[in-house]
Amino acid sequence: MADLTQYLTQKYTKMVAEISADLGKTADDLANAQNIIRALKNPDMMVNGASLTLDMVQIMENGDIRLLPPPPTPITDRCVQEPQKNGKKTEKELADVSAS
Repeated sequence: MADLTQYLTQKYTKMVAEISADLGKTADDLANAQNIIRALKNPDMMVNGASLTLDMVQIMENGDIRLLPPPPTPITDRCVQEPQKNGKKTEKELADVSAS
């Protein structure tokens, strides 16, 4: 009978590598799902620059979870205010202060 040690070693090594890759992917998917659940429970957690809401979570047919981007923020008057002077005085105010 031929020595099958090398053949069996290669086959088992390949199987262990495939199982390890599957377990690694499963562990990553689990961590991702846990983070999504944490973000849904805690509105202070930011995901993609916004609080995660349930309507942003999409469950795919194969069971994967995908997050949709947050809706755009509407532009309001508050967003388009003129910048403040940051404590700087105009030239006229400076001239009045130095003249007195």
